[in-house]
Amino acid sequence: MKRLYFLPFLLLCLVPVLHAQPTLDAALLVETQRGEYFHLTIGGRLINPAPSTRVAVADLPAGRHILHLRVLGRSRRAQNITAEIMLQSGFESVYVLAPTVPGRAFPLVLRKVEDVPLSQPAAPPATGNDICRYVMEKPDVDRVLRFMKEEGFDDRRLEIAKGEIKLAGGIMTEDLYLLMKAISFENRRVELAKFAYDYVCDRQRFSRVLDALESSLNKRELQDFVYKAIK
Repeated sequence: MKRLYFLPFLLLCLVPVLHAQPTLDAALLVETQRGEYFHLTIGGRLINPAPSTRVAVADLPAGRHILHLRVLGRSRRAQNITAEIMLQSGFESVYVLAPTVPGRAFPLVLRKVEDVPLSQPAAPPATGNDICRYVMEKPDVDRVLRFMKEEGFDDRRLEIAKGEIKLAGGIMTEDLYLLMKAISFENRRVELAKFAYDYVCDRQRFSRVLDALESSLNKRELQDFVYKAIK
Protein backbone atom coordinates (compact mmCIF):
# COMPACT_ATOMS: atom_id res chain seq x y z
CA MET A 1 0.00 0.00 0.00
CA LYS A 2 2.82 2.41 0.75
CA ARG A 3 4.07 2.03 -2.83
CA LEU A 4 0.63 3.02 -4.17
CA TYR A 5 0.69 6.20 -2.08
CA PHE A 6 4.24 6.96 -3.16
CA LEU A 7 3.47 6.86 -6.93
CA PRO A 8 1.03 9.84 -6.98
CA PHE A 9 3.46 11.78 -4.80
CA LEU A 10 6.26 11.13 -7.30
CA LEU A 11 4.09 12.27 -10.21
CA LEU A 12 3.25 15.50 -8.39
CA CYS A 13 6.95 16.16 -7.89
CA LEU A 14 7.63 15.66 -11.60
CA VAL A 15 5.02 18.18 -12.77
CA PRO A 16 7.10 21.30 -11.95
CA VAL A 17 10.12 19.71 -13.62
CA LEU A 18 8.17 19.10 -16.80
CA HIS A 19 6.83 22.63 -16.81
CA ALA A 20 10.35 23.95 -16.30
CA GLN A 21 11.57 22.57 -19.62
CA PRO A 22 12.51 25.48 -21.95
CA THR A 23 10.34 26.22 -24.96
CA LEU A 24 12.19 25.50 -28.19
CA ASP A 25 10.97 28.48 -30.21
CA ALA A 26 14.14 30.12 -31.56
CA ALA A 27 16.60 29.36 -34.34
CA LEU A 28 20.11 30.31 -35.43
CA LEU A 29 21.84 30.70 -38.78
CA VAL A 30 25.59 31.21 -39.07
CA GLU A 31 27.35 31.59 -42.42
CA THR A 32 30.65 32.87 -43.74
CA GLN A 33 30.89 35.91 -45.95
CA ARG A 34 33.78 34.64 -48.06
CA GLY A 35 33.19 30.90 -48.08
CA GLU A 36 35.39 29.75 -45.18
CA TYR A 37 34.52 26.38 -43.63
CA PHE A 38 33.86 26.10 -39.90
CA HIS A 39 32.64 23.88 -37.07
CA LEU A 40 29.94 25.19 -34.73
CA THR A 41 29.50 24.13 -31.11
CA ILE A 42 26.60 25.38 -28.98
CA GLY A 43 26.73 24.81 -25.24
CA GLY A 44 29.32 22.06 -25.65
CA ARG A 45 27.34 20.25 -28.40
CA LEU A 46 29.02 19.97 -31.80
CA ILE A 47 26.39 20.88 -34.40
CA ASN A 48 28.15 20.03 -37.67
CA PRO A 49 30.77 17.27 -37.53
CA ALA A 50 31.58 18.01 -41.18
CA PRO A 51 32.85 21.58 -41.72
CA SER A 52 30.46 23.84 -43.60
CA THR A 53 30.16 27.41 -44.86
CA ARG A 54 26.58 27.69 -43.54
CA VAL A 55 24.98 26.10 -40.47
CA ALA A 56 21.30 26.42 -39.51
CA VAL A 57 20.02 25.22 -36.14
CA ALA A 58 16.30 25.06 -35.35
CA ASP A 59 14.38 24.28 -32.14
CA LEU A 60 16.60 26.22 -29.73
CA PRO A 61 15.43 27.83 -26.48
CA ALA A 62 15.33 31.61 -26.55
CA GLY A 63 17.88 33.39 -24.39
CA ARG A 64 21.63 33.34 -23.85
CA HIS A 65 23.87 30.87 -25.69
CA ILE A 66 27.64 30.42 -25.87
CA LEU A 67 28.98 29.65 -29.36
CA HIS A 68 32.35 28.15 -30.17
CA LEU A 69 33.44 28.33 -33.79
CA ARG A 70 36.54 26.77 -35.31
CA VAL A 71 37.21 28.34 -38.69
CA LEU A 72 39.45 26.31 -40.96
CA GLY A 73 42.11 28.53 -42.43
CA ARG A 74 43.24 28.57 -46.03
CA SER A 75 46.98 27.85 -45.87
CA ARG A 76 46.99 29.11 -42.27
CA ARG A 77 46.16 27.93 -38.78
CA ALA A 78 42.52 27.56 -37.79
CA GLN A 79 40.90 30.41 -35.92
CA ASN A 80 38.88 29.76 -32.76
CA ILE A 81 36.06 32.16 -31.90
CA THR A 82 33.94 32.20 -28.74
CA ALA A 83 30.88 34.43 -28.67
CA GLU A 84 27.88 34.99 -26.43
CA ILE A 85 24.60 35.60 -28.25
CA MET A 86 20.95 36.17 -27.33
CA LEU A 87 18.18 34.43 -29.28
CA GLN A 88 14.72 35.96 -29.44
CA SER A 89 11.59 33.88 -29.11
CA GLY A 90 9.90 33.34 -32.48
CA PHE A 91 12.87 34.52 -34.54
CA GLU A 92 15.81 33.06 -36.45
CA SER A 93 18.91 35.08 -35.59
CA VAL A 94 21.27 35.44 -38.56
CA TYR A 95 25.01 35.85 -37.95
CA VAL A 96 27.87 36.15 -40.41
CA LEU A 97 31.58 35.45 -40.05
CA ALA A 98 33.25 38.41 -41.74
CA PRO A 99 36.80 39.81 -41.84
CA THR A 100 37.61 42.10 -38.94
CA VAL A 101 39.31 44.50 -41.36
CA PRO A 102 37.64 45.00 -44.78
CA GLY A 103 39.82 43.76 -47.60
CA ARG A 104 41.67 41.21 -45.46
CA ALA A 105 40.89 37.52 -45.29
CA PHE A 106 41.70 36.98 -41.60
CA PRO A 107 41.01 37.29 -38.74
CA LEU A 108 37.23 36.83 -38.72
CA VAL A 109 34.63 38.15 -36.32
CA LEU A 110 31.04 37.03 -35.69
CA ARG A 111 28.55 39.79 -36.50
CA LYS A 112 24.78 39.81 -36.17
CA VAL A 113 22.92 40.59 -39.38
CA GLU A 114 19.23 40.42 -38.50
CA ASP A 115 16.37 38.58 -36.77
CA VAL A 116 13.96 36.91 -39.20
CA PRO A 117 10.46 35.87 -38.01
CA LEU A 118 10.08 32.10 -38.00
CA SER A 119 6.46 32.29 -39.11
CA GLN A 120 7.08 33.55 -42.61
CA PRO A 121 4.04 33.34 -44.87
CA ALA A 122 3.95 30.65 -47.50
CA ALA A 123 4.31 31.85 -51.06
CA PRO A 124 1.57 31.12 -53.59
CA PRO A 125 2.91 28.35 -55.80
CA ALA A 126 3.33 29.01 -59.49
CA THR A 127 1.46 26.85 -61.95
CA GLY A 128 2.97 23.39 -61.90
CA ASN A 129 5.66 24.40 -59.41
CA ASP A 130 5.20 22.45 -56.17
CA ILE A 131 8.69 23.31 -54.93
CA CYS A 132 7.72 26.91 -54.20
CA ARG A 133 6.20 26.55 -50.75
CA TYR A 134 8.37 29.33 -49.29
CA VAL A 135 9.91 32.40 -50.86
CA MET A 136 12.85 34.66 -50.12
CA GLU A 137 11.62 37.63 -48.10
CA LYS A 138 12.90 41.19 -48.65
CA PRO A 139 15.41 41.00 -45.72
CA ASP A 140 16.81 37.78 -47.25
CA VAL A 141 17.18 39.40 -50.68
CA ASP A 142 18.84 42.50 -49.19
CA ARG A 143 21.29 40.32 -47.26
CA VAL A 144 22.20 38.30 -50.37
CA LEU A 145 22.68 41.49 -52.38
CA ARG A 146 24.99 42.81 -49.69
CA PHE A 147 27.09 39.64 -49.75
CA MET A 148 27.24 39.69 -53.54
CA LYS A 149 28.33 43.31 -53.75
CA GLU A 150 31.13 42.68 -51.24
CA GLU A 151 32.60 40.08 -53.60
CA GLY A 152 34.90 41.27 -56.36
CA PHE A 153 34.39 38.39 -58.80
CA ASP A 154 31.27 37.50 -60.75
CA ASP A 155 31.84 33.76 -60.36
CA ARG A 156 31.63 34.11 -56.59
CA ARG A 157 28.57 36.38 -56.82
CA LEU A 158 26.87 33.80 -59.02
CA GLU A 159 27.57 30.97 -56.58
CA ILE A 160 26.26 33.02 -53.65
CA ALA A 161 23.02 33.77 -55.50
CA LYS A 162 22.54 30.14 -56.57
CA GLY A 163 23.17 28.81 -53.08
CA GLU A 164 20.79 31.24 -51.38
CA ILE A 165 17.99 30.60 -53.88
CA LYS A 166 18.35 26.85 -53.47
CA LEU A 167 18.34 27.09 -49.68
CA ALA A 168 15.29 29.37 -49.64
CA GLY A 169 13.33 27.12 -52.00
CA GLY A 170 11.65 29.95 -53.87
CA ILE A 171 12.11 33.46 -55.26
CA MET A 172 9.92 36.09 -56.89
CA THR A 173 10.75 37.34 -60.38
CA GLU A 174 11.43 40.91 -59.27
CA ASP A 175 13.93 39.71 -56.66
CA LEU A 176 15.65 37.48 -59.22
CA TYR A 177 15.96 40.55 -61.45
CA LEU A 178 17.74 42.40 -58.61
CA LEU A 179 20.18 39.52 -58.06
CA MET A 180 20.92 39.38 -61.78
CA LYS A 181 21.66 43.11 -61.85
CA ALA A 182 24.21 42.60 -59.06
CA ILE A 183 26.28 40.51 -61.54
CA SER A 184 28.44 42.37 -64.04
CA PHE A 185 28.66 40.01 -67.02
CA GLU A 186 25.52 39.11 -68.95
CA ASN A 187 26.50 35.49 -69.58
CA ARG A 188 26.57 34.99 -65.79
CA ARG A 189 23.19 36.71 -65.51
CA VAL A 190 21.76 34.30 -68.06
CA GLU A 191 23.24 31.37 -66.15
CA LEU A 192 21.60 32.57 -62.94
CA ALA A 193 18.23 33.03 -64.63
CA LYS A 194 18.33 29.50 -66.05
CA PHE A 195 19.27 28.04 -62.68
CA ALA A 196 16.59 30.00 -60.82
CA TYR A 197 13.77 29.24 -63.25
CA ASP A 198 12.69 26.12 -61.32
CA TYR A 199 12.51 28.17 -58.10
CA VAL A 200 10.53 31.15 -59.44
CA CYS A 201 7.13 31.44 -57.76
CA ASP A 202 5.50 33.76 -60.30
CA ARG A 203 6.66 32.32 -63.60
CA GLN A 204 3.96 34.22 -65.46
CA ARG A 205 6.15 37.29 -64.85
CA PHE A 206 9.47 35.61 -65.71
CA SER A 207 9.91 37.75 -68.84
CA ARG A 208 10.71 40.62 -66.46
CA VAL A 209 14.26 39.26 -66.02
CA LEU A 210 14.92 39.98 -69.70
CA ASP A 211 15.18 43.64 -68.64
CA ALA A 212 18.42 42.70 -66.86
CA LEU A 213 19.95 41.90 -70.27
CA GLU A 214 21.03 44.29 -73.00
CA SER A 215 22.30 41.87 -75.64
CA SER A 216 19.61 40.63 -78.02
CA LEU A 217 21.54 37.35 -78.34
CA ASN A 218 21.41 36.76 -74.58
CA LYS A 219 17.71 37.64 -74.49
CA ARG A 220 17.00 35.19 -77.30
CA GLU A 221 19.02 32.48 -75.55
CA LEU A 222 16.97 32.89 -72.37
CA GLN A 223 13.69 33.01 -74.29
CA ASP A 224 14.59 29.79 -76.09
CA PHE A 225 15.42 28.18 -72.73
CA VAL A 226 12.02 29.11 -71.30
CA TYR A 227 10.22 27.94 -74.45
CA LYS A 228 11.85 24.51 -74.21
CA ALA A 229 11.15 24.32 -70.47
CA ILE A 230 7.39 24.81 -70.88
CA LYS A 231 6.97 22.46 -73.87
